[in-house]
Amino acid sequence: MSEFHDLAELALNREGQSWGNLGYWEASSDYSDACRALALKLGEQAGLDQQSNLFDAGFGCGDQLLLWFEHFRVVKLRGVNLSQSQTAYAKAKLAEAGFPEAAAGLVQADITETAAWQAALGGDSPSHVLALDCAYHFDSRVNFFNLAQHHLAPAGRLVLTDFMLADQHHRGSLAHWLLRWMLRSSHIAEANIVHRDGYEQQLEASGFSDIRIIDISDHVMPGLAGAIRAFRQAGTSAGSARKLGWSGLIKYRVTGRFLKWAYHRSILRYCLISATKPAGPLESIAPNPDY
Repeated sequence: MSEFHDLAELALNREGQSWGNLGYWEASSDYSDACRALALKLGEQAGLDQQSNLFDAGFGCGDQLLLWFEHFRVVKLRGVNLSQSQTAYAKAKLAEAGFPEAAAGLVQADITETAAWQAALGGDSPSHVLALDCAYHFDSRVNFFNLAQHHLAPAGRLVLTDFMLADQHHRGSLAHWLLRWMLRSSHIAEANIVHRDGYEQQLEASGFSDIRIIDISDHVMPGLAGAIRAFRQAGTSAGSARKLGWSGLIKYRVTGRFLKWAYHRSILRYCLISATKPAGPLESIAPNPDY
């Protein structure tokens, strides 16, 4: 059975790169560079350093894991990823780069299940939980928030990039029905896409404070559409388009056009979010055992 999250992004990357996010295109025109730039934004917002004990939720094919080690010098890293093919690829990539112990700390599982966190962490409490361009795909982002708050060390930080509804978007409109269709096609639960106020309320209800939301839509959403168009124009001669395959090419063309439409119609915004678990004696939110 084929996976929705697979290795298709390899065809979009330069040789030796395997990034798979929407990219940060302010100073980049190359897909691999833009993806790395978005990961850097996330790591910088998290304040990663040599004391960071990091849990990566949805680590893809592993390029970001190498960035956490090689650029930010994190002391410890574990993670959970849903895709079997990506997890195997990431483990091999880390081991080849000289991080076999970190490769052993990567678990293929559903991030919204308590057992996945227990398998990866083994009772440890990370200082940071990161989710780079993936939380909108989780079966329940609310349960992810609860699990992150439950397992983080006191004063630990949750940092992620995610979509939100723009203030101008209204449910029940034609644009909303088109959005619902695209969400279903992209394996995104509609409950995960809320307005900014609702997003903050979800974080607060999970026990987080010091919430900061930065809108980075201008440097993310229009950029991918242009990159996919350029890829189509140049890819055939290089063989990349053939390697991506017809279904993959259609998938990314539709994604690029949708993001451009949602951006210009002020339907969705793409944000960098950070929140902190209280350092005091407040009891953490217990994860929902039904997930």
